[in-house]
Amino acid sequence: MSRSERKRFRAVRRIPNYLLLSIVSLFFVGPILWMISGSLKSENEILRYPPTILPEVVRWKNYERVFELQPFARQFLNSVLIMAVVCVLTLVLSVFAGYALARVRPVAAGAVFLVLLSGIFLPPEATIIPLFRFAGKLGWTNTFLPLILFTAVLTTAPIATFVMRQAFLSLPAEFDEAAALDGSGRWRTMLRIYLPLARPSLASVVVLSCWYSWNQFLEPLVYIRSTDLLTVPVALTHYNDPMAGPLWSVQMAATTLSVIPVLLVFFFAQRHVVAGLTAGGLKS
Repeated sequence: MSRSERKRFRAVRRIPNYLLLSIVSLFFVGPILWMISGSLKSENEILRYPPTILPEVVRWKNYERVFELQPFARQFLNSVLIMAVVCVLTLVLSVFAGYALARVRPVAAGAVFLVLLSGIFLPPEATIIPLFRFAGKLGWTNTFLPLILFTAVLTTAPIATFVMRQAFLSLPAEFDEAAALDGSGRWRTMLRIYLPLARPSLASVVVLSCWYSWNQFLEPLVYIRSTDLLTVPVALTHYNDPMAGPLWSVQMAATTLSVIPVLLVFFFAQRHVVAGLTAGGLKS
């Protein structure tokens, strides 16, 4: 069998795999395509049965109404600001805490790690009432402070610390010894040696913190009262007609716009995230 024939034979053998992957991908891509299609339809066409796949008349006006019915641009920027600050705080806290637990190993490091793990499994709904009362006493209600600090410190940072601790533990201990021989201190060793090697885990932490902070619904619903300070997930529920119910076409248009930031974050970080998931580790 010639080389070209072997290539054709392998290509034919892969066809069932490609067909199976295409069918499975429809379950994930289908709702997104339906959302984009619905954002360009009229209300009557969205509710029509049997449904139409493509809009009969493309209605770009739905995207204009997103900004006309409420201050969506301001709400969008609110979510971007919260996401960015939560991401930075999560990175700072998780890198230092993860490095300390993995390499410095202070007294009672095991107990601290167990407390950290227990906090990961504590659902936010269980602490929302005491945290709301605490925020009220500090005057943080109707501000971004509880959405940033409580989210970063109590939710994303513990999970990210676990990820970073495991990343630092997977690196050879000889790096510490080599850095000590060169006269490098803890700070320089962490910043110059360990952080570049832990880049895939850092990308995973960025995606995790951005995704979680962007999709928060309960927290802004509880802490925020002003329409101008709302975040995108809560703002999506406000597109309603008092007489006819939800404006589905406008909601789908707003939802289509709302997925762009998280997709951009994953697009730029996906190479490192995939590397972190597929890496087999380093051998000393």
